[in-house]
Amino acid sequence: MKKTGILTFHNSYNCGSMLQTYAMQNSLKKLGIENEIINFSNEGQKELYLVTYKNRNLKNFIKNIIIFPHKKKVAVNNQRYEEFKTKHLGLSQKSYTKMEELSDEEYDKVIVGSDQIWNTTIMDSDDAYFLSWVKKAKKIAYAPSFGAKRLEKYVGDIEKYKKYLHEFDHLSIREKNGQTWLKELLQEEVPVVLDPTLLLEKEDYEKIEAKDIEEKEKYIFFYCPSFDSEICKFVKKISDKYKLKVIVWSAKEYYLKYIKRYGFILAEYENPSSYLYYIKNAELVFTTSFHGTIFSSIYGKKFYVIKNGGMYGDDDRVKTLVTQLGIEDRLVPYEFDANKDYLEPVNYEKYSINLKECKEKSLDYLRKSLGEG
Repeated sequence: MKKTGILTFHNSYNCGSMLQTYAMQNSLKKLGIENEIINFSNEGQKELYLVTYKNRNLKNFIKNIIIFPHKKKVAVNNQRYEEFKTKHLGLSQKSYTKMEELSDEEYDKVIVGSDQIWNTTIMDSDDAYFLSWVKKAKKIAYAPSFGAKRLEKYVGDIEKYKKYLHEFDHLSIREKNGQTWLKELLQEEVPVVLDPTLLLEKEDYEKIEAKDIEEKEKYIFFYCPSFDSEICKFVKKISDKYKLKVIVWSAKEYYLKYIKRYGFILAEYENPSSYLYYIKNAELVFTTSFHGTIFSSIYGKKFYVIKNGGMYGDDDRVKTLVTQLGIEDRLVPYEFDANKDYLEPVNYEKYSINLKECKEKSLDYLRKSLGEG
């Protein structure tokens, strides 16, 4: 009997990518759908998560000099991601690095999504995620993202991608701007659905939390992979105000940007299980990320999403999310207010109502596209 294949960024050493994969797989299981993750990861993705950078230029050479004393820490983190993947994700027996190797012979349906699989500007971009290699199976897109990069601006042959998209049996998208772009490109209304991480319950994530970490002091968890200096200064002021230590993520950037100067300390190790632990047990969470926002809300935390960079332009990933969930007040600029109580409780009443409604619509799309509804 054929099964459903899932194609996504499951092999990224990135917590959002791995957790949305976990959520997609387990959401399908809850619907009674036998499935597996197609173990595809192109060379660009493999290079993206190397311990050191390829010495292509002087900039990378300098980065490697800075990273060299900390190689072991970065390598341990990578190994932890591998352990999570092996333990918690059901992968196909075969692994693939090129689209030409892929086949839909074993599948009656192939789902792509979620994550930025349709962002054609990133190193791990690949036409495989547009499913042109699928010949017989039903093609379904669940909550893919363009990563705020409109196809027409970044690809040479837009007609090729237009054809790929027209060949999907069921199309959905994760963000409002993506919905607008698809309507203009395809003359078709495409639904905006929830990221798969929001289809599961908190209890589903508690099963996979790290059990080997024990932070005894209260702390702020600060998840901002870019470590923007102005945002770091903002978080530092809040940590000083409440006399709370700050635990951060992304070891390579931590070392490259010398984040230690703020007094921030690195997480014990990095993978999705420890990520969930640090969010769940934090006194306060600051993040700039899409999935940081999601998991802070799932765990009902006191948290803030710091408005920055692309959020003032085309990047509506977080804006779509907080609007969907009715938590727009969590999105704040990095302007320190000495009189503000940053530890005030969050009102999750509207969030609970909105999440229930959005979840029902998203699951309804998933059931119908799978032929289960």
